Amino acid sequence: MRIMIFIEGTTFYTRPLLFLFTKYGYKPIGNAVKTVNMLYDKGHEIYLCSYVRKARYCFIKAIVDFYGMNYTEILCREKDETYSEIVEQLKPDILIEDDCKSIGGLKECCITHVKEEIKQNIQSIIVPEFAGIDSIVID
Repeated sequence: MRIMIFIEGTTFYTRPLLFLFTKYGYKPIGNAVKTVNMLYDKGHEIYLCSYVRKARYCFIKAIVDFYGMNYTEILCREKDETYSEIVEQLKPDILIEDDCKSIGGLKECCITHVKEEIKQNIQSIIVPEFAGIDSIVID
């Protein structure tokens, strides 16, 4: 099963702007690392998606690796690419993201902008921003 999980706001709390350029600007929310690793260990493909652009891929990879989170691949947008385009290309079975409360709410969620014919095949799980994924149950 392919599971796409957003990093910032969903599995990691991001600290104030000045700290976002170091690994210390990211802190796992609750047991996010354990939860993701458990899903990975069960054989699920885990695709982590970050808001950083492809040019900063090494930065976000270093953070995720620092905390020991297992994954299949980390996804970042190209300059003119949208999150929904990434979802449409990957076509995950499950998409886990936060409710985007700080940037406008559900209308900003990735699943909102995915083409209907693709969206109908994706189980969307939306959690409150910065509440984490500890309560997610996936077999």
